[in-house]
Amino acid sequence: MTDLIKEAGFKAADYNIPDNLMNIYKVKDRTYGIPVNMYVTLMLYNKDMFDEAKIPYPPSDYEDKSWTFDKMVADAKKMTIVSDDIAKTQYGVDFTWSERDMRPLYFGAEPYSEDTWTNGGVPSATHFDSPEVMAAYNKQFGLILKDKVAPTTEWSKSVAGQNGDPFVSGKIGMYVGGSWGLAGSNDFPFKIGVAAVPSGGNDKVRSTLFVDPLLILKDSKHPKEAFEWIKYLVTTDVQEKSIELSGGNPPVNSVAAEAYYKHFQGIDPEDIRKVYEGGVKYGFESYNHLITNYSQINDMFINEMQPIENGTKTVEEVMPTIQKKVTEIIKR
Repeated sequence: MTDLIKEAGFKAADYNIPDNLMNIYKVKDRTYGIPVNMYVTLMLYNKDMFDEAKIPYPPSDYEDKSWTFDKMVADAKKMTIVSDDIAKTQYGVDFTWSERDMRPLYFGAEPYSEDTWTNGGVPSATHFDSPEVMAAYNKQFGLILKDKVAPTTEWSKSVAGQNGDPFVSGKIGMYVGGSWGLAGSNDFPFKIGVAAVPSGGNDKVRSTLFVDPLLILKDSKHPKEAFEWIKYLVTTDVQEKSIELSGGNPPVNSVAAEAYYKHFQGIDPEDIRKVYEGGVKYGFESYNHLITNYSQINDMFINEMQPIENGTKTVEEVMPTIQKKVTEIIKR
């Protein structure tokens, strides 16, 4: 889209699009997409469960040094009740954060080589069987298998269905995942708040960014008209309307974002602003937007990690197979 941008004199600042978000879809000074929506990773928490357990609400400020992964686990233990009666069972945290292959990054481990981000999404090396990556997975899966403060996949399906959100059931104290969890929250049957993702060992990354772009196919018969449509969709007025019409899609336009912060009932707009600004500051774009053959990689991770998630195999048993299969998929 570089030539179209130059010809039209398009400037991201004229549409209140931050440069760092525009740069996500630039490779070697060539622009391949214009951002339209911007999701971050955040924490949603059930105020009713926090009140019942007499726990102070978690902070929305990313600079609050007291808010750590270990503190989150400690709070989660106070809210977790495991019972043979599913109606009485509740968990302190559901820690999704990102797709499975990206989760080690939160703990400071790099599963893909650094050249991945400048090489068209093709890593020269992967490290899924490294001690650092396996330690990260053990910490994440430990929420389910060791600390038992997070739900199993089977329990989540039992309260929310195959692809539902167990947080909506009112039986999860804290949800760490994409900010699409806010959409529809005005209709939740319990009070909610938003908080920063706790620090987990990576000083630079605590949030996965899901910045959705608009693209133009290289063989398009009407590229100029398509570009005019894209420009229209990122104007302040249209971005503000999309918030209301969608139930809460987060705009990439920073002026329209002011309306987004105020959209959710019962949540302090300043808290939403803080988790968004912090999420961007400590964010890294989702691997599923950056890595080649990603859908195949993601499907493989879902299948191969099931034995870890259900407790029948260890991380150390599974990761060598995943490392081998990732390498094969990338070479296709």
